[in-house]
Amino acid sequence: MAKRSKRKRLADREVFTKPAGKGALVPTQSAWLGRAGVWWWPVLAIFVATMVVYTPALRGGFIWSDEHKIVGYEFLRTWHGLWQIWFEPGTKEQYYPLSFTVYWLEYRLWGLNTLGYHVVNVLLQSLAAVLLWQLLASLRVRGALLAGAIFALHPVNVMSVAWLTDLKNILPGCFVLGAAWAYVRFAGLGIYNKQDGPGEGGAGKPEWFFYFLALALFLLAMLAKTAVSFLPVSLLLILWWQKKRVTLRDLFSLIPMVGIGIGMGMVTIYNEQYFRGASDLSIQFGFIDRVLVSGRSFWFYLGKLLFPYHLAFMYEQWQIDARAWWQYLYPLATMGLLAGLWMARGRIGKGVWVAFMHFYITTSMLVLIEVLTRMRYSFVSDHWQYFGAVGMFALFAAGLTAGLDWLGLEGKPTGLVLKLGLLLVLGTLSWQQAWAYKSDEALWNDTLAKNPNCWMAHNNLGNDLLDKGQVDEAMAEFQKVLEIDRNDAEAHYNLGNALLQKGQVDEAIAEYQKALAIKPNYAEAHYNFGNALMQEGQVDEALGEYQKALEIDPNDAEVHNNYGTALLQEGRLDEAMAQYQLALQIDPDFAEAHTDFGMVLLKKGQVDEAITEYQKALAIDPNLAEIHYDLGNALFQKGLIDEAIAEYLEALRLKPDYSHAQHNLAIAQAIVAQRAAQK
Repeated sequence: MAKRSKRKRLADREVFTKPAGKGALVPTQSAWLGRAGVWWWPVLAIFVATMVVYTPALRGGFIWSDEHKIVGYEFLRTWHGLWQIWFEPGTKEQYYPLSFTVYWLEYRLWGLNTLGYHVVNVLLQSLAAVLLWQLLASLRVRGALLAGAIFALHPVNVMSVAWLTDLKNILPGCFVLGAAWAYVRFAGLGIYNKQDGPGEGGAGKPEWFFYFLALALFLLAMLAKTAVSFLPVSLLLILWWQKKRVTLRDLFSLIPMVGIGIGMGMVTIYNEQYFRGASDLSIQFGFIDRVLVSGRSFWFYLGKLLFPYHLAFMYEQWQIDARAWWQYLYPLATMGLLAGLWMARGRIGKGVWVAFMHFYITTSMLVLIEVLTRMRYSFVSDHWQYFGAVGMFALFAAGLTAGLDWLGLEGKPTGLVLKLGLLLVLGTLSWQQAWAYKSDEALWNDTLAKNPNCWMAHNNLGNDLLDKGQVDEAMAEFQKVLEIDRNDAEAHYNLGNALLQKGQVDEAIAEYQKALAIKPNYAEAHYNFGNALMQEGQVDEALGEYQKALEIDPNDAEVHNNYGTALLQEGRLDEAMAQYQLALQIDPDFAEAHTDFGMVLLKKGQVDEAITEYQKALAIDPNLAEIHYDLGNALFQKGLIDEAIAEYLEALRLKPDYSHAQHNLAIAQAIVAQRAAQK
């Protein structure tokens, strides 16, 4: 009897995949994704189940950075904004032009109605789950459909789906999974394995279409978010796993992807450091500290995948201490696990090591390369394992399927019930977690219930309460932050805002001064310090604070406008006009700046120009009684009494107790009555 080859013995021990022709995962023919096949009922089931699970989030509003990235960005409102998205990286702190283009399109479709944004996120998550299923099925991974369903419903992905800003996670996720599938087909891996090698189809037909499709999809993924730059490394791992040996041709085929990844990655690092503040000393730490964080995060992420309990939007910030011997156990255990799986590959197959290596590269290795801005709050985040989790889901699904097969339950009703039960548990946990993303207040309360010392959550909850007029409750949150860290500049600044809103101007000024002593380049603190000084009548000092704010951020329209108002009080009309014009160059839809500009023009006797500015302001916001009143005054000054009366009446309709409008209306009506009597 002939001796079997070593390769054959290894194949028999591979538990991650199922040999071709034995217990096929999916039908062998399909008109959609080549021979990977597709069952349409599971596709429908994934989409419906995902939509049901995320029902609580569908009812939610904008939270945290959604206000900034979707509501706050002016370029999402203009056609010129498309140019800024693609060709002016400094207009936003992240260069993810494709993601921002989708935001731009969504704003045109949905405006500020969050339902449309949420539905798009859920549909993209469902699509990503189907694409993962098809990719794994193409590679003959056991339980491919189960892995896709787990990916759709697992609670660690709630953050990426329910948080609208994280469209930039799930959108590139779809593209990168599509790119991986196209490359697998090009390289002839899995069910596409061909005798004539990668790049060649059956009967000598070239498969280069799929290679260029993979490159195009990878480029789109990188333009959506550069965190997917891991793809060429993951594809190299798949090549090594699936083939007898990796050839030079395989390596050369990945070079364009590596080039795209390096180029786009450098742009991201630059933006993180210079536009988002990742170069801030508060989040700088040495290489040894990064190694400790990397090792610890690996086990943290694995734990959350296996036991998705106590998931939080912001986890506790670990205290990293290179002098503590026990902190080295995490990276040592990580390296030990990866080394052990490597040495055991002959017994358990190469696929297990590949899955864990992909997981490590896409999650815990990042901190060794780059410090992200969010790390000032926490070293770990659920959305940072969105891409890496697919390897663990695939491994778990394959292991569960192999175990059921060994027990004789695979394909039997009992096995199906067990799988559906698992998905029901995951879906229920995700449904519960999705409620935390219904509103800002719900999110921060949920975060603080799980991480009571999260100063960022206290600050943000305080700001939400302040916006609702609950000043005392807001102040209590800011004071909690200062109990945690007396040197938190943002908390001093926020407390100053609350005190200013209460009319305690002197106390507010003291808090602004504390914030600026900690963080001298705090533009917002200089600005509101200037506003407080204006209330105290200290105009010269206020002008100095506005100037400092503009030196730090010269593109803040609101600061230019208030600077102009301070100059106006000083009688420096021309300088005030220049500031109002700068404010309107930055934000043409700034109604208050149009009004204030009109006021200066009126003082200079340029009545027609003033009327034009007031009309522009009303075109932006027709429900401001003060602007109707100012326009009425300009019309009155021009001698257009009837038109002035109409504006005074509109001002009083909007604000019935507006005494100035009542007074001027009486004068205008008296003039009209006098003219009528003279006739």
